[in-house]
Amino acid sequence: MRKKFYRQAKKAICIATLSATVLSSIPMIPYTQAYAKGQTTMEELQALSLPTENAVTYNLSDASLRTEKTFVDVYGDELTTKVIEINITKNGNYIIKGSNEINGAFVDTHIKVEKGVEANIIFDGAKVQNNQTYDSTSDSCGNVYTEQLFPVLDIEGTANLYVKEDSCLASPDTEYNYVAQVLGDLTIKEGTGRLTLMSGNYKNDLQTEEDGEVCGYAVLGSKEGENRRLGSVTVEGGDFTAYGGIADVDKFTMTDGNVYLRYADQYNVYAENIAILGGNLSLTNDAEKAYVSSMLYCKDSLYIDGANITAQLENSSKAIPIVRTSYGKKTINMVIQNSVISYDETQFKLEDVTDVYDNIINLFTVDGLQPNTKVKRINGQPVTGLQTAEDGSLKCLLEYGDNVITLDNGENYIYTYQWDEETQKESMVKNDTSVTHKVTLRDEGESGGREIIVADGFELGNRYFDGQKYYKYDSAEKPEKIIDDVTITLHEVKEKVTVDGTEWTDDVLPTGSFYMATDKEDDKFIAYPGDTVQQGTSYTSFLKAVQKEGKWFVKIENRDDLDLLNENLWYDNTLNILLETDLDFSGEDCFYLLDEGNGDYYGTFDGNGHGITNVKNKYYSSVLILKNYGTIKNVHIKNASIPSDEYSADFQSGILCARNYGTIENCSVESSTVETKKRTDNDDEQSIKLRVHSALVGGNYGTIKDSFAKDITFNGDGETYPICKSFAGSKLENTYYLSEKTGEENAKTAEQFASGEVCSLLNHGVTDGSQYWHQNIDNGGERDAAPVADSSHGIVYAGYQGCVKVYSNAELQTTTPSHEAKYTANGNTITGICKNDSSHNVQLTVSANDVTYDGKAHPVTVGVECSDEWGEEEVPYKIVYTRGENPTEDLTSPGTIKATLFIGSVQAEVTYTIKAAPTAVPTAKPTVKPTATPMASPSATPSATPTVSPSAVPSAGPTATPAGTNPGSVPSAGPSEGNKSTATPAPSDKSVIAPGKTNAPAAAKAPETAGTKIASKKGDTYKVTDTSGKIPEVELTKSAAKKKAKTVVIPKTVKVDGVNYKVTAIAEKAFAGNKKLKTVVIGADIEKIGAKAFYKCVNLKKVTIQTTKLKAKTVGAKAFAKIHKKAVVKVPKAKKKAYKKMAEKTWNRRKTEDSSKRMIGVAEQLQYYRGKLEEMCKYDIN
Repeated sequence: MRKKFYRQAKKAICIATLSATVLSSIPMIPYTQAYAKGQTTMEELQALSLPTENAVTYNLSDASLRTEKTFVDVYGDELTTKVIEINITKNGNYIIKGSNEINGAFVDTHIKVEKGVEANIIFDGAKVQNNQTYDSTSDSCGNVYTEQLFPVLDIEGTANLYVKEDSCLASPDTEYNYVAQVLGDLTIKEGTGRLTLMSGNYKNDLQTEEDGEVCGYAVLGSKEGENRRLGSVTVEGGDFTAYGGIADVDKFTMTDGNVYLRYADQYNVYAENIAILGGNLSLTNDAEKAYVSSMLYCKDSLYIDGANITAQLENSSKAIPIVRTSYGKKTINMVIQNSVISYDETQFKLEDVTDVYDNIINLFTVDGLQPNTKVKRINGQPVTGLQTAEDGSLKCLLEYGDNVITLDNGENYIYTYQWDEETQKESMVKNDTSVTHKVTLRDEGESGGREIIVADGFELGNRYFDGQKYYKYDSAEKPEKIIDDVTITLHEVKEKVTVDGTEWTDDVLPTGSFYMATDKEDDKFIAYPGDTVQQGTSYTSFLKAVQKEGKWFVKIENRDDLDLLNENLWYDNTLNILLETDLDFSGEDCFYLLDEGNGDYYGTFDGNGHGITNVKNKYYSSVLILKNYGTIKNVHIKNASIPSDEYSADFQSGILCARNYGTIENCSVESSTVETKKRTDNDDEQSIKLRVHSALVGGNYGTIKDSFAKDITFNGDGETYPICKSFAGSKLENTYYLSEKTGEENAKTAEQFASGEVCSLLNHGVTDGSQYWHQNIDNGGERDAAPVADSSHGIVYAGYQGCVKVYSNAELQTTTPSHEAKYTANGNTITGICKNDSSHNVQLTVSANDVTYDGKAHPVTVGVECSDEWGEEEVPYKIVYTRGENPTEDLTSPGTIKATLFIGSVQAEVTYTIKAAPTAVPTAKPTVKPTATPMASPSATPSATPTVSPSAVPSAGPTATPAGTNPGSVPSAGPSEGNKSTATPAPSDKSVIAPGKTNAPAAAKAPETAGTKIASKKGDTYKVTDTSGKIPEVELTKSAAKKKAKTVVIPKTVKVDGVNYKVTAIAEKAFAGNKKLKTVVIGADIEKIGAKAFYKCVNLKKVTIQTTKLKAKTVGAKAFAKIHKKAVVKVPKAKKKAYKKMAEKTWNRRKTEDSSKRMIGVAEQLQYYRGKLEEMCKYDIN
């Protein structure tokens, strides 16, 4: 039993470095052991503390942590539930305490450490039980997968776990669950309590479902879509218990502590590499609960040194390997030394395990040793924690040959392996000769070496392992058997690496290709350009590679490339793919073009504007892939066909993919056929929801944008959708389909496709050369019936002829509509209807409320409502105020006011009253004696209050004058009888008129998504950068005035498609090289100016900076370099000092002036800064 002080330990530190370790740096013994060995004091031990400094504490019972979150299942049904989400995004210390059980129910909890973050997490009596599940997805055979909402622990970065009080984290009891998902690094540190991770399948050691396969994990080190990344788990101390396996991790390392691994499917630990270098490890499994293959499974290497391991297998009818390598391959490194391993030999066996000399070893019992004596060495290797029994027996690991056991008193005992043919049993027989020899093993080029004592006749294996590297013995110096003292040179083993059959000595792969790699165990994987090579691996060029947008893409240049990719994509379904040519399948029957084996895709498929034509998938429900979790973009499919399905219980079909959970953008499908079926014998009431057939995507759970479908034929009686079936939570943005009907959502007629309207919509009105879609309309080229992804075709510009929107390949001058409207009045409302199209209409309503006098002016308000078709044309109007028969400017004094709204001669009116303020009632007995001299009397008549006109509704463009009319005189058939009034005079020179105008805005729209390019009516191009705030933000990327205007004003805001955007940045090189530009005004909201934004604007003499938000790091290099030599920069007075410093680095050392026009000279410091500026800005100072 551990001593009390052991429970008080709170932190493990490094005391020494192991001489034998497979890792470059491993924390060693904790202070508890250091104290036991006399290496530290109790005072030092008690001074240790958990990392609580500035810790953030989360109490799971705190109601403020609970939020609502919605999950969408495979059927499109929403599950909205309360959850606790703790997202750790900063390095630091965190405490988790309390329980997620609230009023008898559990609130599912998700604790996430973001990638790149290192968090010390202290569990202080935390109790977490997650229970909720949902049907997350299904396969093409109708199998529905039920999963948990999320893991309790989600480690993308680095998490160091400490336990102050016993804590337990548990996942739901569902077929596939895991308590912790680790793609980063998880380390269990020394603490004062026990951490238990409980897979839902193993709560309280319960039996698993009779008809279900157990897939419960305490820790899972992999994640769908993260094929090139596995997590690692390290135990440096403390008490850790796991119910359920530790699976799919890159490394499982244990250097100290007490670990109890209980009940798992197949393996307690499944890792690429396992290193158990100390501590106590207890392994338990049950052959009736799950199929048990072995307790520890490694793919690449296993090294056990200085550990105490016990294993128990319940309900087993045969012995299984306690450790196992990948498919039993013997070239995997499995080394055990200096360890105590205890197990029942009827339950377990050791197979293919070696000592450091590369000799096969096993567990043997020997007799005849001195009783109760510590063992010092076995075959020359140090041993700790091993002692003979009272009867002089010892159970230990020995090789199949001659062995020497050295006790602590220095005595040597020799034991020789013996096989009894008669009894068919093996044993170790004591050899009383006790002859030993000294063997010196020295590294190549060194004079000294390490000395070991071995028995006479001892045989060395093929290589030697020192805990870090493998060495081969010098063949000239190594004897067949050791019969005398000998010195042997060791040569480091460097396994050969080949690239395309030629030995490769560099550390990384060439960058021209992807590679099909085959490791020393004949396992295959896809290696990327520039990857670090793995020893013993051969690499064969697979497909050409190209970088795009910072990512590596596989180049597909022909059908053979696509076929090769198709055959091997299941090795890595995250590969990015770039199509470099059109592909014509000539009606050939095909499977999925991207992956006939996996069905799920997580990478980016970039069609690069190319087309796939005449393809027929005879067997499956889409052309490209079953389920897209990544991005499919810039690909165009024509003349394709996909089948219906007789067998699948949840069949969804679409030309691009059957289901989209990711993003599809800039894609098109034309002239294609989809076979449909209403129901099959396998369908039930739930699965029938999934039997849908669509043009682009069968079922959309993700985002589809800027795409179209045209000329799609649906055959059969199934449920069909012209684009996709949109399930809850999905987005369908700016995507259209061809329809003969008008008015349907996302539907466009053949004329709208042919006219260029759809092309302009898909491009969001952008025409600066960065737009994706093109179309020949009237440029003399062959006319396109729909948009194309070919930049040799025309740019589509949008404009107006009167109130009719038109499209052309020539730039149009009029970008706002102009209506010839007829206005009529009714009560307090004037309605305008376009004579050319009655759907173009606008309504203005004048309104006011009675108020009590408060000394303030009270003008009327004018509300504007218009149809979408009206657009953004401004409507000029006037307001006249009268009191009685007389015009007035007084909107403050008590009385009755009539306000008349005029549009031309058409008028609407409203009357309202400003009531007098109530008179104060004096008290019966005044408390203050009046002064002898009365106060000055107030003015009898209050000063006139100027008439206040309503705020003009802002317009994104200039006021348009209706065709055929004069401003202010709008023709009308005359007001209705109900609106004729003799009380209100018509406006005249003597009338007091509050002129005003309003803009009829389009219906409110959502802002474009971040990264989208948009264009203002003036032709300026912007990129949306942030939509999280109240007002979305954009960056000016290109000005329509570039190369032409002499003065440019960067506005505070810009309005596009009815949405106001705040202009906060100017892009790199936005105005670079503009020789016409002389004056620039930079708005008050600009926070960033890109590198070379105004570079070489040689005539730019005046720069007015209104913003106070610029910082040195947000102004790019040479932003104002090479502007006019005598340029003056005006800045806000408060920022004079700060901006002067920035000017030294980025603004070409011109004169800088504050808002008070005080000059900031530079001549007095020019000499000092000359060298520095020339070095930093790379230009001369004159």
